[in-house]
Amino acid sequence: MLYVYIALGVLGALLLWVAIDIAIALTKNPIPDLPETGRDSSGLIMLYQVLPNPESIPGSISIDEKFIDECIQPTVQYINSRYDCADFSLLFLLRLYLEYKDLLPQSNRDTIKNTFLNFKYWMDEPGEDSMCYWSENHQLIFAVCEYLAGLEWSKEVFTNSGMTGEEHRRKALERINIWLEQRFTYGFSEWYSNNYYPEDIAPMANYIQFSDDKESVERMKIVMDLLWFDVATHSVNNTFVAASSRMYANNKSSDIGGNSIKDEMKVVWKAATTEILNEYAGESTFNFNGVEFKLKLCGQMSRNFSRMIEGGYYKVPDVIRKIGEDRSPTVIKASSGLSVEDMESDGLIGQDVNQIMAQLGAETFSNHPVIENTLKYISKNNMFRNKFVNPFKYLNIKLLRLLKVPAMLSRNFTLMTNGIALSRGNVYFYRNAHYSLATAVAQKVDAFGSQGHIWTANLAPDLTLYTTQPARDDDNDKKHKDSPGYWVGNGRQPMSVQDESINITIYKIPTKKRLTEFHIADISHAFVPKDKYDHLEILNDRLFGQKGKVLVAMIANGTLAYRPYEPKGAEALMRHEKAAENAEEGKEREFDLVRHGGEYHAYITELSDTDTESFEDFKARITKNAVNFKDGKVEYSS
Repeated sequence: MLYVYIALGVLGALLLWVAIDIAIALTKNPIPDLPETGRDSSGLIMLYQVLPNPESIPGSISIDEKFIDECIQPTVQYINSRYDCADFSLLFLLRLYLEYKDLLPQSNRDTIKNTFLNFKYWMDEPGEDSMCYWSENHQLIFAVCEYLAGLEWSKEVFTNSGMTGEEHRRKALERINIWLEQRFTYGFSEWYSNNYYPEDIAPMANYIQFSDDKESVERMKIVMDLLWFDVATHSVNNTFVAASSRMYANNKSSDIGGNSIKDEMKVVWKAATTEILNEYAGESTFNFNGVEFKLKLCGQMSRNFSRMIEGGYYKVPDVIRKIGEDRSPTVIKASSGLSVEDMESDGLIGQDVNQIMAQLGAETFSNHPVIENTLKYISKNNMFRNKFVNPFKYLNIKLLRLLKVPAMLSRNFTLMTNGIALSRGNVYFYRNAHYSLATAVAQKVDAFGSQGHIWTANLAPDLTLYTTQPARDDDNDKKHKDSPGYWVGNGRQPMSVQDESINITIYKIPTKKRLTEFHIADISHAFVPKDKYDHLEILNDRLFGQKGKVLVAMIANGTLAYRPYEPKGAEALMRHEKAAENAEEGKEREFDLVRHGGEYHAYITELSDTDTESFEDFKARITKNAVNFKDGKVEYSS
């Protein structure tokens, strides 16, 4: 009987231990990552434009201490509140200060200085917040801001950390060198992302221009070359929408509406200056003390790059520019990023800075080889209230961790969060004078896919073609922008392969939810906006289209039918365009071509051009081609 009491006592103690940990977890509510009003940097960008050019605003407005304070306060308050992407604003605020501090009154300089002294630059520093420090682009932005702030105020004590500026400079230099080493060795984890490459270019530009460390500046220039090589080899006719590990709905749907790097590309391939980029931009309206004025202002990220180029600090090598201009038929095979297997084999799973930067930079959180390492790091740095990693608090139960339950769950069940991992991408890219086709070959087949863009055809600057298997198909409008959602990522990643101008993609349609999965969808679909094609025919399971000189055919293993025009979907995909105003216009602008039913959904896509054959000849040839769909397999001859 004594043993029974002892056993019950031990069991009770263990249950109490677990209950206490659960109670603690429930108190760790996430900190808001954004204010209700969003992030407004327009005043800061405007100030950067007018400080050296006071004649560009009405003469009745004085660029004095009060005016400058009104311009910078929204940015300063956002940074001081440590909302997500505060580092983006900090980066441009730093450029304004370093370029134009002699034009700033002392009180404004003090405001900016105190903002930098009180900032949190890395996860191991004091303070709780919901900033994302760890993704590839954020890693560099935080480190460059920390380095240059430490350089500028080297003898000052930074109030948040208690470290001197010089100590911060040295700490940041370590991370900068690690980041450069990992990019040179493994390439970019956010491979070929037209959304995130600009957020690498901007901090690289600031570092190249303002850093005093000549060795790391030269290394930064080498990695900048590699990034522009990526763009040059995965673009066509100055259009950059590639297969990528991270894209949102608008990024994948057209170069015009979603390519966030297009301004920087104009600088490289069109010799555009900041002034020219401003002319491309839409007008912004400002009002100070009842005086209204308008200015054309390009974005802050592209300004960092264009100003650095104008200063002569860096030049994209001519050979890279010529590669981007090449119009000859070309196949390019490239591999970039870090898989979990890479991390294991190269000793990159652990708590050291280089290990954490590799693991979290590749967005690898819950995969079974790393999940315990993730929990250890989050716990050590008191990060469970960070909104992005807050759900991990439910796994931070000491007894469960002692028994390796989180790793067991991740190993034996396909957790939805495993799909966040960017992994290594093996990308096949084909282009000619008229179009490009790209595929991330066999990328995490049948796994969740948070933001990956598996295959894409660039038909024109305003038109791409691709398919996805939605992660959700419910009535909530959030589905159009969620990652993964209706357009972003995939509920199940496909098997996708390519040979020159032909892509074959096969989805296994889910029938039941996996652990931690809230939604599944029994459809796949293609982005085919009717109004963007010069000619388009949908014939049951086949699509034939023409855009300029580009010809496209798609063959599915089931009927394809348009869903009615959906304004929220259109906003997510084509946010640069006005929504349809009535049902008749909506019918003409349908874009969501859906395939229902069946265990497997397969798509064959083939491209050609009118320099090679006419539309009718192309259609006749494709119609005669041998096609066989059977049990998740596809055979096609062309």
